[in-house]
Amino acid sequence: MLRSLTLSLAFIAAFCSVVSAADVEPRTVVITWRSGSPSFLAWQAAGRRGPITDLTPLVGAHSTTPYILDATLTAVDRAHALRNHTVIRQTPDRTISRIMVVKYEADVDPAYVARKLSSLPDVQVAEPLSRHHLLEMPNDPDVGLQYHLPLIRAIDAWDVLPLNKTIVVGIVDTGIDTAHVDLGANVWRNSGEMGLDANQQDKRFNNLDDDGNGFADDWYGWDFLGADGTPDNEPLPGNLHGTHVGGIVAAVINNAIGVAGVGKNIRVMPVKIGYDDQFSSTVGRSSDGILYAASMGASIINCSFGSGSPSFADVTVIEEATTLGSLIVAASGNDGVNMAFYPAAYPQVLSVTATDELDQLTYFSNRHSSVDVCAPGLTIYSTVPGDRYDYLNGTSMASPVAAAVAAMVRLRFPDYSPDETRAVVMSTCDNVDTLNRIFMGLYGIGRVNALKAVSESSPRWVSVIRPTFTDADEDGFFEPNERIRLSLDIRNELEPLSHCVVHVTPAPAAFQPEIVTDSIVVGPLAHGQTVTLAEDVLIDLPSDIPFNGELRLMVTITDSSQFVSRQMITAVVNPTYRTIDVNYLAATVNSIGNIGYNDYPSNVQGVGLSYKGGPSLLFEGALMVGVQPRDLPNVARGAQTDIKDTSFHPLRIAELRTDSVPNGSRIVTAFSDIYDPWSIGLSITQNVYAMTADSLKRTLLITLDVTNRVDTVIRDLFVSQFYDFDIGPSGSNNGCAFDRSKGIGLIQNTTRPDLPSVGVAMISPLPMNFFALDNDGDVSSPSIYDHFLRAEKWTTMSGGIRRANSRITDVSTIIGAGPFSLAPGESKQVCFVIAVGEDYTMLSSDIASARAAAELMGLNAAPYKEIPIEDRISYIEGSPLLGPGSHDVSFAVGQTSPVTIDVIDLFGNPITTVVDNEQFQAGTYTRTMNLPNIAQGTYFLRMTTFASSVIEGFGVVR
Repeated sequence: MLRSLTLSLAFIAAFCSVVSAADVEPRTVVITWRSGSPSFLAWQAAGRRGPITDLTPLVGAHSTTPYILDATLTAVDRAHALRNHTVIRQTPDRTISRIMVVKYEADVDPAYVARKLSSLPDVQVAEPLSRHHLLEMPNDPDVGLQYHLPLIRAIDAWDVLPLNKTIVVGIVDTGIDTAHVDLGANVWRNSGEMGLDANQQDKRFNNLDDDGNGFADDWYGWDFLGADGTPDNEPLPGNLHGTHVGGIVAAVINNAIGVAGVGKNIRVMPVKIGYDDQFSSTVGRSSDGILYAASMGASIINCSFGSGSPSFADVTVIEEATTLGSLIVAASGNDGVNMAFYPAAYPQVLSVTATDELDQLTYFSNRHSSVDVCAPGLTIYSTVPGDRYDYLNGTSMASPVAAAVAAMVRLRFPDYSPDETRAVVMSTCDNVDTLNRIFMGLYGIGRVNALKAVSESSPRWVSVIRPTFTDADEDGFFEPNERIRLSLDIRNELEPLSHCVVHVTPAPAAFQPEIVTDSIVVGPLAHGQTVTLAEDVLIDLPSDIPFNGELRLMVTITDSSQFVSRQMITAVVNPTYRTIDVNYLAATVNSIGNIGYNDYPSNVQGVGLSYKGGPSLLFEGALMVGVQPRDLPNVARGAQTDIKDTSFHPLRIAELRTDSVPNGSRIVTAFSDIYDPWSIGLSITQNVYAMTADSLKRTLLITLDVTNRVDTVIRDLFVSQFYDFDIGPSGSNNGCAFDRSKGIGLIQNTTRPDLPSVGVAMISPLPMNFFALDNDGDVSSPSIYDHFLRAEKWTTMSGGIRRANSRITDVSTIIGAGPFSLAPGESKQVCFVIAVGEDYTMLSSDIASARAAAELMGLNAAPYKEIPIEDRISYIEGSPLLGPGSHDVSFAVGQTSPVTIDVIDLFGNPITTVVDNEQFQAGTYTRTMNLPNIAQGTYFLRMTTFASSVIEGFGVVR
């Protein structure tokens, strides 16, 4: 099967990146419902408020609100009607109306919740709610005054603009000082909310929505947050940021006071999305702000805010605003790193980074292949509240410089679309490559030039819109010494070209590929025409490319040897994971012990575990090894649910091979715990086999060759696999059980018999360990929604068949071997089987076949011997550190017997009794231990039966 990688420039790759927890709202996710879905229709009927029945089993108690306010939807409907000269029609099923914000009470990471909710059939997209921040960087006011105006030739551009025409720029920010002596005259006014109404009342203050846009008395903009999150009609400044941005765009010109804006004949529309607190840099309801500005006629909308968190919901908003005729201009971020920043990195947005007075990229500017242009952003002098002025630094200052240039382009050429306006701004930039050579392609095409932008009568720009990479062996992984192909679609945004040629060259990067086909002739290209290049670009990758390296290519368009445009495209090469897909199962294996995905919890690098081409059945698969709770190297989720432990370092990168496999393939990799702070001293070679024999085509065989690389004996070693299987939507209504008669862990969806089931087994002749875990927690199971601590991992991976049955919920499975010992240099192989099938009879038969095949291959596999129930203490709630109070205790009884369970201290002195000589039949049970207020220290829970006496230690803290 041919696999390829298609990119929308850098946007697609960046969209898949892991989002920092600091960039999202806690306990909050955003859901976009599918059109016509019952959950959406019920929510809509309830006034777009209230809990959602289908979400409660997954997120617990929660509330919902619209992502886009009702008033904003009304404004959008009105704007469409005005543009199309039709009556206002409500369109309740469009995408922006189907987006909701869900706030839940549980302390669970939003990225984890979003990934779970994404598998619900009614959910189109679920994602964390991005937390946007302002991007200014204050500095001392002791250098230059408005150097940016002559640098970009703004003053010269004013003479080219038409007289007596104005244009509106939306300033979606922290509000504007509308009474500022040097800005107030250029603040937009809403004529529909001014004058007298039918009752001779001033429309500005009559508490009526006179213009029917959904907002009452919005005569000079709108405040979406106010002092406490309550909207009002006074978009006056909290933080000074918005007034500074507004002044950069449109401070009054030729009024003999203060400063001048970059643009002439511009009116700024105040749209406040910041709080009234002057020290707050957090913004909210930015999507409402963008849609309000677009609906009210802003041709350009400046967004000097953002975060590293991409959002499908925001993409929908940007598309809607563009449809209404608005070009979004946004800041690229102030982290000083190579990263995508949103909303700037969305494809239809003009992304702006900052340069200084010498046209050099500033130290704080983000650079990235998604950046379109650069503009001055260092020590920019502009208006601040109270008729004052100040200097600020930041891409927040560069963005309004470019926004003002874009506004003047629309003023000069009113028929340009948002995409055409964006193309003109880019096509007329000054080249500053010689001053920023190491960042070429990461700061856009160049620095904006206002005069060229408004003067160029025949601008030219061609966009690369769908670059697609394919590789020679068709596995979708671009490896050293491999030849790959690049196919390109291009679109002419502006004037026709007579002899278009596409040139591809390496961009500055950590490695340089050889471009075999470096130019392709297209010929004539009409305005608006999109073509697919007739031939592919051939690229030979070198032998020394780094793991997970970034291939950077510069695509340059010329017309009759004259430069037209340039864009960078990127792709990930030499990834540290591979996918095996030779039978009914497809699975991804990385180089550090994960199965399913390489990038938990984003889960876009890999296929998970897929059966017959269906959706992934596996949310997370991870290796865990340990000798005690502290010394437990692993790659499962950890102390934070959205961050996995990374104990293993790759020794051999995952490689797909066909040797040593009867009729199939294998992925082999090796890694060690050498860099883990609590290293045991292990190296591990992993093989994952997929075979095509009829009895094996629904199975994966996994072997782990575990080697002691230290000079002491490693005792009491446990080796386990952690699997968070999700069978059906979000993994809800799943159950897990261990069949002692066959040694198989079974995971099923209890309400959907049409869905496949999964079976897991440890098939080596070693002691078996198994734990059926409730992800949301139970009296006998830790919760892993909040964290999965090493002590909790130890509980679940050691101690035999510790919990044989889960509740019906979202479940995980831990299965493994141990304890066993390894002498210095000794290796031991542990073998596992994963099987997927329609019913348990099929699963158990396939696992038996895999066990037999492993034996024939000479692997460390053996026939299963049934494990009897043994007397044991399975679980102590809160262990290993307890406080006074009630704690549930789970225990197993191997045969009918009187049972006594008590708490004793280090000297065997009794502290309290849990069970007092009570008769039990063979089975598992739970009782409550009431721990008195005793001294800190080590204590033991002792269980005495007819056949044995067992103890389990714990600590007491106060």
